[in-house]
Formats: sequence, C-alpha cells, structure tokens
Amino acid sequence: MKHSQWLRLQAEGDRIVASFRSDGFNCCKQPRHLSWHISKDSMTYRLAWLPAPINEWSLLPNDGTPQRERLLAMIRSILEHRGCGRTTEPFPKSNNSFWNQQYYPWTLVRLLPNAQHYTVARFYSRTEAQNHQRFLAKWMPDAQFEVVFDADAVTSTAKE
Repeated sequence: MKHSQWLRLQAEGDRIVASFRSDGFNCCKQPRHLSWHISKDSMTYRLAWLPAPINEWSLLPNDGTPQRERLLAMIRSILEHRGCGRTTEPFPKSNNSFWNQQYYPWTLVRLLPNAQHYTVARFYSRTEAQNHQRFLAKWMPDAQFEVVFDADAVTSTAKE
C-alpha cells in the first residue's frame, strides 16, 4: 500500500471514530494497523480496513445484529459526506482525465531555484497534503516543499 493511500485511510478512520466518539462510544486505536476497538455498553466491535479484494471499512465480528447494521450505515454516511472525500459513485471524468482538479484543489509543490516550482501531487484535503509534505521532508531534507490551494482549478472547473 502506498504511503499516501495509508494516510488517506488513516484520516477516514479518524473521521469515523470521531463521529462514534461524539455518539458516546469508547474507541481505542490499534498501533500500526488501520483498526480501532469500538465499544458502548455491551456492544463491542473492531472497525478495520479490509484490503483488496474487499477494499472497504468493516465491523468485526460479522454477527448480523441490527446494531451492527446501524453502525455500518453510519460509516457509509460518514464516507459519503463530502468532507471525507469519498463517494459511492466515481468522480465525473473531464478532459479525458481520470481525476477532476475540482476535487483535488490542494497542491504540493517543490520550490526550485529562480522562482520556479514543480507540482509533486494534488490532494483532496489540506491535511493529506501536509502529511505528504512531512513525509517528503524526512526523505529529502534539502528540498523545500509548500502546500498551496489552487483556487483557479476550482473556479475554472466549477464554471463548466
């Protein structure tokens, strides 16, 4: 799994857990895994990212209770919310591109000499971009990176 994908999934999991905590659940992160123990009263589950071929968040054990189904519906609604960056339908294609800049306005650029820059990657959220910036700063300490919001990309695609 790529580091950027792991960071995106970590942020999704944190959003899900934050919502559960606001509903009174006790949540405990499992170190070095994309999983959390979630409990409330006598109900105990483990929220975990199930990798390929499933590629989705799930609650374990799969006991088929109405409480589990309600929690799964809550997870789906959190992920479908625009603030999380995931939808059940793929993003619309434009200009023969697999991604639309409207959905990735945060840009990570590398600063070069003579006031030049190089676009390293585009991100849905500022947090993702900053996490990637920190990761690159560890491996390329001499390079300078900046996170920039590309307002032109958002306004130009919104007019279409």
